Amino acid sequence: MPPPSIRREAVRGNPLWAIPLAALSTTRERPIFAPSRRPPPPVVVAAPESPMPPPPSPPPKVELHLSLVGTVSGGDQSFGLFIDQASKAVLRLKVGEYYQDWRLRSVHGREAILVHGELSETLKFPRPGEGPLIAGYTLAESAARRHSSHTPDYD
Repeated sequence: MPPPSIRREAVRGNPLWAIPLAALSTTRERPIFAPSRRPPPPVVVAAPESPMPPPPSPPPKVELHLSLVGTVSGGDQSFGLFIDQASKAVLRLKVGEYYQDWRLRSVHGREAILVHGELSETLKFPRPGEGPLIAGYTLAESAARRHSSHTPDYD
């Protein structure tokens, strides 16, 4: 048993001071802060190779089923006249209006620009004789039968 003076010092300081150095033989043989007492290097485990997911498919192309048959450009208002190729319906769209998620962005002379998200389509008047069909004949033929000068050629 250590003398009482060592016990009092241990109480005031480090409690290990009360332990004689001869009792700490293992600490002398393997010092705590020696370079040989480093932990082993971590085991590097290679991550299993996982197949890369396929890149996202591009959004399906949205088709525009309209044909331009007329434009009106005014100072404060512009609009386009279109024929829906599926229903053969005649449409009048002002700049900024939507049809089947397509927005009429602008009208210039013989063309109209429609946008759908980042897609953009420029529709132009058909060439003479290549107009869209209405009930089996072109707009030009229809105008001739009605004795009208308002054809896709007419500006």
